[in-house]
Amino acid sequence: MPHLLFVYGTLKRGFANHAGYLGEAEFLDLAVTCEPFPLVLNGPRFSPVLVDAQGKGLKVQGELYRVDAPTLDELDRLERVNERDGYRRRRLAIADPSGQVRAAWSYLKPPSWVEDVRSEPMAVYDDDRYRPRPDA
Repeated sequence: MPHLLFVYGTLKRGFANHAGYLGEAEFLDLAVTCEPFPLVLNGPRFSPVLVDAQGKGLKVQGELYRVDAPTLDELDRLERVNERDGYRRRRLAIADPSGQVRAAWSYLKPPSWVEDVRSEPMAVYDDDRYRPRPDA
């Protein structure tokens, strides 16, 4: 069963995790969150993090993909879903450039898990300071 996935950081085309995880996925379009969220760089690795604080921050630009269940499972492992240093996967309302609104999975962290913010909230991730985990 296919799933819609909204990515905003290192999974986007041209960034560190794209080729290994979404290189074969079906790119659908650019997209933006319908509600504002804080997108910040976090920690010494400058990881882009979408903070689960709807209504704060900015509407975040990203990319929309169609992925299969095994790809989503791989991404859950990459994003360490529900681990203390990881993310939670939840559905967000996103809009494509024509304004069509869809529900798509995305990866967010609860505010209490974001402890070392190194940027102001941003609308688009385009930073090159990210460093992968040594065990990745």
